Amino acid sequence: MKRYEFNLAAALRVRKIHEDMAKSELHKARAAAAAAELVAQQSLEHFEQVRNRPTAPVPGAEAPGPADHANLRPKGPAQSEPEWMQQAERQMLAAQAAMNARESLDAARTVAVAAMDKYMAATQAVAVLGHLDEHRREEHAAAAQREEMAAVDDMVTSRHVRRQARLNRKGQV
Repeated sequence: MKRYEFNLAAALRVRKIHEDMAKSELHKARAAAAAAELVAQQSLEHFEQVRNRPTAPVPGAEAPGPADHANLRPKGPAQSEPEWMQQAERQMLAAQAAMNARESLDAARTVAVAAMDKYMAATQAVAVLGHLDEHRREEHAAAAQREEMAAVDDMVTSRHVRRQARLNRKGQV
């Protein structure tokens, strides 16, 4: 019987290379998502600091009234109009940075999920070829055993035929 040879060995090697590449991409995507999460957290903390930053009191300034939209003003003592505008601008910029960081985090997580899907598909392709190889090895082993049994059977049968022929010759002589 021929020696077992897996005809798809080259395909299996290529699939394993694809699996390794997908695994590498997955690690990179997870690292990027972790970094984006850290940036988003820091950005949110910065926004909270800016939003709650107390300012120095302005001499002669009055506390804001309901008509001044006090809920939009930063917490802390009364401020002059330019200071309030600067603080509001800082808050808007910090809020925008926090939102951008959150969007980047969502994008990084989406890339990580896609990388995981790609890795799982590559792993499944390798597993399918591995199972095919295993199944063909089993088939080859079974065929080799059948061939060996047939050879043994032929040897036993031919011995029996020779023995019978010898016995028949001795009996006729």
